[in-house]
Amino acid sequence: MEIDFRKLHAAKLFDFSKKEEELILEIYESLFENYDLSVMNIEDSPYNDFKTNDEIPLITPKICYFITDRYRNFSFYLFIVSKKGTTAKGARTTSEYDSLQIWGIKKLNEGFSFITINKKKLADKIAGIFSSFNINFNNDSDFKDFYVLGSDQYKTMSFLTPDRKKTIKEFPDDEFQLTVKNNLLSFGLPKELSINNALMTAAFLKKI
Repeated sequence: MEIDFRKLHAAKLFDFSKKEEELILEIYESLFENYDLSVMNIEDSPYNDFKTNDEIPLITPKICYFITDRYRNFSFYLFIVSKKGTTAKGARTTSEYDSLQIWGIKKLNEGFSFITINKKKLADKIAGIFSSFNINFNNDSDFKDFYVLGSDQYKTMSFLTPDRKKTIKEFPDDEFQLTVKNNLLSFGLPKELSINNALMTAAFLKKI
């Protein structure tokens, strides 16, 4: 069945350039081939439950997709967001937005307090910068290349099941950002929006 995203959601495309609009349509069509999805209002998603209370946030969601399969075996939310630019000193740029990115949120079956997970950079490994991260996996050969910060060590270890560790390790881009706040997991790539990034993020959220 052919879906005309332009006609269904013309108002949501109003803020974008022609090139960005075409990319968003291509992403929608690629997701539609693999999942059951619907475009929903951002206020009806878990975004407001997860976001920080920044007065002027650097990331602003523009489009939200609710994604599942016909049997509802899984579900998650994908967001096309606008990312404000900053200077080297952290000041905001004056442009409306500098880039579009893909981020996602998934509701978990239980709460895990606060957790962040990032892939270690080569320079960090060489310098041995581990002290600021309170869950140490240096002796865990399966997960020693990741920084893990958790507010509750027991819940963090409970979250990192063998299947989840495998999914995180297999993600093909090292620059991902994963954060858990209670029963909500946020995952994204701080990179320019692309079809590949959207499909990789969706596949990760399906499995995690």
